[in-house]
Amino acid sequence: MAEFHIRCEKEDIAEYVMLVGNPQRAERVSHLLENAKLVNEYRLLYVYTGTYKGERVTIATTGMGAPSTAIVLEELIHLGGKVFIRVGSAGGIDPKLTVGDVVIATGSVRDDGTTPAYLRTTFPAVADFDVLKTMVEVGKSIKKDVSYGVVISEDPFYIPYSKEEMEKFAQSGVKAIEMESGCVFIVSQFRGVKAGAVFGLDGNVYLNKIKPAGTEDIYKKGEDIAIKIGLESLYTLSKEGIK
Repeated sequence: MAEFHIRCEKEDIAEYVMLVGNPQRAERVSHLLENAKLVNEYRLLYVYTGTYKGERVTIATTGMGAPSTAIVLEELIHLGGKVFIRVGSAGGIDPKLTVGDVVIATGSVRDDGTTPAYLRTTFPAVADFDVLKTMVEVGKSIKKDVSYGVVISEDPFYIPYSKEEMEKFAQSGVKAIEMESGCVFIVSQFRGVKAGAVFGLDGNVYLNKIKPAGTEDIYKKGEDIAIKIGLESLYTLSKEGIK
């Protein structure tokens, strides 16, 4: 029986999955696969399955924010997904980071309304160690100055943190802010699967340089690197049988 929101069957989904928020990004990544097949387009939650260097991979759209991400992730897990890497965009918080930089999340500050329904807020949202180790190794081989550290996952895109809170985040070494990784980590931990996350930065929130004009090409290069890190990491994990 097909799932409610991604109308796929078990045979449609690989064990190794890239999660993206934007359906256009899913379509773009699908062109990097061999024999990619669109297995869901319902609700614009595009899902493609194909192979990358001979390893079977699924690219799945989650939409924006934790509620939608949790639904898609739950259904992918039910269909047999075992290892998940979220690839998306984020805004920098570390003042040394700017448009086009790439951040691998080691863990997330959970500031969303979905994950407390899974696990109390004192439970840490962290990347799986095997996935994180692979992503950092792959990331450094692709981009020597790739960053890694804690990020923030929040719900209200248009409601900023106070200046005082941002100062504390920056002082504490938080790298970036986005909307889904905390949910990906918590749902994966709760359901017993593995997850990681990597982001291309489209600006710096701490410096109030959010999607600066004229930087679209620079951002796209960072996004391309994040996508490559995600695909190469899934390939490596699949080849090594880590799941």
